[in-house]
Amino acid sequence: MFGLQILILIVSVVAGAAAIAFSRLGEARNLKLLTAFSGAYLIGLTCLHLMPEVFASTKEPHWQIGAFILAGFFVQIILENFSRGLEHGHSHPPHGPLPYSMLMGLCIHAFLEATPLGVDPHAHAHAHDHVHEHNPSLLLAAIAIHKFPVAIVLLAMLQQSGITKSRVWILFGIFAVMAPLGALAGNLPFLAGRHHWLLAIVIGIFMHVSTTILFESEEGHRVNRQKGIAIALGAILAAGTVAFSTHQH
Repeated sequence: MFGLQILILIVSVVAGAAAIAFSRLGEARNLKLLTAFSGAYLIGLTCLHLMPEVFASTKEPHWQIGAFILAGFFVQIILENFSRGLEHGHSHPPHGPLPYSMLMGLCIHAFLEATPLGVDPHAHAHAHDHVHEHNPSLLLAAIAIHKFPVAIVLLAMLQQSGITKSRVWILFGIFAVMAPLGALAGNLPFLAGRHHWLLAIVIGIFMHVSTTILFESEEGHRVNRQKGIAIALGAILAAGTVAFSTHQH
């Protein structure tokens, strides 16, 4: 199962590269719709599954979990000072030397959001009289759907930066492996039993990214029909995947 998670994380980024080469999803108009869809999916899955799961997975005071969610929210604010909003589809064709700080911020974001995938949530079960059923596939789906448009934006920016093709693919490859590395880091012994903390941080990150996407309005502070449809489809898909997962378990 863990190997499949790693594969899906890599494929989601490779699919972004393929979308630029073989489709028109990289065009600004289409990318906005794709990003709106992913933002709605993220907030839907966060509210309907991830947040209820993290509060149900521990008997620690709920304010502590809330503190980790808040920490994740502010961590993302700090990261966006470096990434300049690449996480929510902002394209920044570089003028002058490629700003490597943008790539650094994006890579740290990708690393952090995947760490809960590698942690065994049952490792701390002895401290509680129940074990909450954990379904990592929904978090994996959220990360993969989120990474797809981000990969498109990043690759387009790298290709427009004027650096050599080999460097473009090296830097893109570094981004592609960050989420798998984050999932692997979740297996570190000192993180055993800390799944609920890491998941709470990721929830805060997702809340910031998704709300930023959804609150970015069109001209006149209105959401046009196409973007509205994309948002509705993302929310419906999130609700459907949660309902299906609940039925399966």
